Parts: sequence; C-alpha cells; structure tokens
Amino acid sequence: EREHMTAAARALNVTQSAASAAIAALEERHAIKLFHRVGRGIALTEAGRLFLAEARGVLARAGAAETVLDELSGLKRGTLRVVASQTIAAYWLPPILAAFRERYPALGIELAIGNTAQAAARVHDGDADLGIVEGEVDDPALAHWPIGEDRLMLVSAEPFGRDHVDAAWLAQARWVQREPGSGTRSTLDRYLLALSIDPAALDVALVLPSNEGVRTAVEAGAGIAALSSLVVAPAIKAGTLYAAPIVFDHRPFFGLRHKERYRTKAADALLDVIGRGKQ
Repeated sequence: EREHMTAAARALNVTQSAASAAIAALEERHAIKLFHRVGRGIALTEAGRLFLAEARGVLARAGAAETVLDELSGLKRGTLRVVASQTIAAYWLPPILAAFRERYPALGIELAIGNTAQAAARVHDGDADLGIVEGEVDDPALAHWPIGEDRLMLVSAEPFGRDHVDAAWLAQARWVQREPGSGTRSTLDRYLLALSIDPAALDVALVLPSNEGVRTAVEAGAGIAALSSLVVAPAIKAGTLYAAPIVFDHRPFFGLRHKERYRTKAADALLDVIGRGKQ
C-alpha cells in the first residue's frame, strides 16, 4: 500500500530492517518478486499488485474475527471503523461521534476520510465497518440507505445582486469545483444536466480535492461554486461569501454496509445514536 519501505515500517511500528527482511523472506519462500527495485525506490510488480488484493482480504477477515470476539464482551471493548466523505466527516459527523463516545467510552473510533467513491471502496474491501457518504453508490455488494441530509448552495465572493441566475447564466459562469468522485460534484452535475447544461462544457477555473480548498478559492474570487450549506454557512455569516437566489433540492446522506460481511454491534450502536438525534 505505501510502496515505501520506511513508511510501511513506521505504519506497522517495526524497524525498516525488519520490514525489509520480512519482504525478502516472503519473496524467497515463493520464488517471486513482489517489488521492482528502482534506484532507492520500490514499485509493485504485477505479482505484488495481485498479492496486495489477497492480503487485504485476509487482513479484513482477521479483523472481522477479532471484532466478533470483542463484541462478545457487550460493547465493553473494541474499535468502530467508519469512513465518511469529506462534508460529512468535517461538519455533520463530529457531534454524533462525540455523543457516541460519551455513551460508549470503552469503544475506540477510527475515522477515515475520502470522497464518496473512495469511501465506498473501503467498505467494499472490508477496511471499514460503516460508510456515510453524500453521493449515490452503484455497487451491488453494498447496502445503502438514507441516513441524513443537507442542501447545496451556490456561492460567490461578490453579491449576485440583480443577476438572473438561470441556466444561461450558469452555463457562462466561471466555476471552482470538487474532483470527480465526490458527492458534491455528482450532485451538482445532476442539477446541471436537469437544466440541459453539459457539465463538461463549463468554464472551470479550478478543480480541488477538498471543500475547504474550493471555499477558499471562491473567497479569493476564482469563480463560483456549489458547496454544502454546512461548509459555507460560517462564511456567509461572516460576509466573505454570498449565496445565489436559487434553491437546490435536499440531498440525502447514505449509510453504506457490505451485504455479506459481519454486521458489528458497534456500527449498530452508532446508527442508533444517529437515529436518536433525528427524533
């Protein structure tokens, strides 16, 4: 995964020499090369890439087995692995995790962050027990259901004034956007297509991999953007961003689970906390 021996050793809390010796022993035992050695760097061979997928599966099953044993103690120990897309992880989820930790202080929480596509991949591969994402996921191995919601807002560094923000105006505007694969981007693309606007034909000044990067670029005058109301509300209140007089539909947040993997009690407990918060 790291394609760097020192970084891998650090992640595993072993010495670099121990990590190197383990790889060398594995290669010698099976008479195969897992890495190309190029100068001082390494890169996976085709055999290494194939083995990586199998190794991830083995470790995921071992982690699931350990989780089963932990949960026999009745949520008195163990770790909940959650992956969430950026808007959710940074703005919607933290108070929920705080309430969860107060209720289950003995449970650890591992939160990974990525865009919707990356989060779905982690749940699919068994690297997370539960995913929460902004975009729809087309993976038959994953169960997905609405778990929350927010709304996009179109924002600019200057007031929209008397501008008539219609399809023609949007098609001519200069944009700052999230990267492909993000829920924010896919929601905007669907909105534009419904107005017969081709997203690929827009004048896009910047494509950035984080909500904060997009918001900061818009505040600097790089263009307009559609971002979650959770992301832009403080800037609108401070007067550094202005909202356009258009209304996006509410967009759901989706929970994600692998249909065939063990359903952890810790994940169920978090979903219960989320459900109580809606009441």
